[in-house]
Amino acid sequence: MKYILLLSVVLLSACSTPVYHPTAILSSEVFDELPNWYDDKLGLQLQGNNHYPSGAHGSLLQQADQAFSQNNLQNCQIYLERAQRIATRDAGIYVRLSYLYWLQEKSSQALQTARRALSVVGQDELAKQEIQRLIEAIQKN
Repeated sequence: MKYILLLSVVLLSACSTPVYHPTAILSSEVFDELPNWYDDKLGLQLQGNNHYPSGAHGSLLQQADQAFSQNNLQNCQIYLERAQRIATRDAGIYVRLSYLYWLQEKSSQALQTARRALSVVGQDELAKQEIQRLIEAIQKN
């Protein structure tokens, strides 16, 4: 009798609808670390969330964002270049540098840096779209 009951449970469970468990949830971690910058001269709003990674380069990014908001572009560039030397594969740093170079009318350097951001961004689709939008804006200018 135990075997019949066990067999019935196994057969019934095989007939039930499988439960879907997503293996990969689309993360927007990189997008969250992109800047939320705007400058009237360029007219392009970067759509990041200004979250900062932990560590020294996160602190430098905060300082760079503050310098940018105060229109102190020279200090902003210094902070970003330091952060880039620490975290060479952080797309948020390259996006900030690209926007800054573009604002300083260094379009070829801005485009090259934006393409570098695209190459290190990973699988974050939102971040890829935002970087691609930046590249297209630089190319139109």
